Amino acid sequence: MIDPPNENTNTVTVTGQGTAHAVPDYFNINIGIEASRATVREAYASASAAVNAVSTKLLSMDVAREVISSSSLDVRVDTRWQDGAGSVVTGYTVSSTLTVALRYGQGAEDVVAAVVDTGSDSVRLNGMSPVVSDPSAAQDAARAVAWSEARRAGELYAELAGRSLGAVARVVESAGHDGTPRPMMALAAMGRDSAMAIEPGHSDVSLAVTVTWLLE
Repeated sequence: MIDPPNENTNTVTVTGQGTAHAVPDYFNINIGIEASRATVREAYASASAAVNAVSTKLLSMDVAREVISSSSLDVRVDTRWQDGAGSVVTGYTVSSTLTVALRYGQGAEDVVAAVVDTGSDSVRLNGMSPVVSDPSAAQDAARAVAWSEARRAGELYAELAGRSLGAVARVVESAGHDGTPRPMMALAAMGRDSAMAIEPGHSDVSLAVTVTWLLE
């Protein structure tokens, strides 16, 4: 945009967008554990058993203990409506979440399949998300693209105004458009004998830069 005349007619301000691709080097597996039983004690014991079974399986496959983390312990009261009595407690559900960080390759497909194949109906694979551990190179590439776009537009506006770009007066960086990672995998039949390869795909790193130039 060009600054309104009543603010400063000697500058031009333009925003450029830049996007660069980065290849994820590892991914997080989100594993849901949920057990419903008649009492809180029973539900907690069942959920704990499922968590321990998954953790034991992962450790037996040489997954490092430090990449396994648990969170989101939740206890929910299960109820149903009964005529004449109102809401009646029918049991309790205990849920938790395990997050496992794995690198691509090195038997990752077998690890994922083993989690699903623990045999417990309390275990659910909630999803996987790719992660770029060091996005700095892609960020710098996105900055260069954003700067080039901003300068091109600034030069065009200056030319249309019969002026030329002078020194840079102000630079502001902000997040660009959505950089959601592209789909990276498909596990069609999650069992012992068939698991599609897990591919990293790519993540988009996007930045925007708003530059103000003095006009000559």
